[in-house]
Amino acid sequence: MKLENVQYVVTNNIARIEMNRPQVLNALSKGMFRDLRRALVLATESMDAQVVEITGAGKAFSAGLDVREVGGFKSRTEAREFVYGLVKPFWDQLFKCEKPVISLVDGPAYGAGAEIALASDIVIASTESTFAFSGGRVGALCSMSGVIGPFLMNGRKLVEMNLTGTPLSATEAMNYGLVNHSVRREELTPFPTPASNESEKQTSQRQRWRQRTGNS
Repeated sequence: MKLENVQYVVTNNIARIEMNRPQVLNALSKGMFRDLRRALVLATESMDAQVVEITGAGKAFSAGLDVREVGGFKSRTEAREFVYGLVKPFWDQLFKCEKPVISLVDGPAYGAGAEIALASDIVIASTESTFAFSGGRVGALCSMSGVIGPFLMNGRKLVEMNLTGTPLSATEAMNYGLVNHSVRREELTPFPTPASNESEKQTSQRQRWRQRTGNS
């Protein structure tokens, strides 16, 4: 299976999915959503992978939706095809994954990029990382944060982040429940990490997520 927008590799029982559009801060294009879903399928079906890690190449985790590509739909039909043909299948596949999912964040995680981190079982972020549900600034609601965020974060802060788009530092994100661990950039190792090793021994929380979000 050819993946043009992500790098996928399995090493030490960890399936690593790296968003690979560093020239646009790993903005989520149509092709990125398609390849992320395909990579998640590979990771889910792999007999060698026990843990899934999601990260971003270059200076960002993900800047969120690629507004230059998806911000100018010519019709409602085109918009629906994007949402139901690409975006929803990605989220469905993420929530179907019964293996622990770890997001390794280094740099900005904005909009849908922040939501991918939020939906992960464990989030490890460098101290240089920032997080924002910034969709409101471009007229696009970060809807997944409203679905799963209340189970994880301070509800009032979640509402504020969606209304204002104001970013949080990694330390602030950890205090509000968006991040598990904040470490120095040089300590943000892709694999293996103590967190991922421990996750291999534990039952995944994916089934509970699917029940909570109606994806069972």
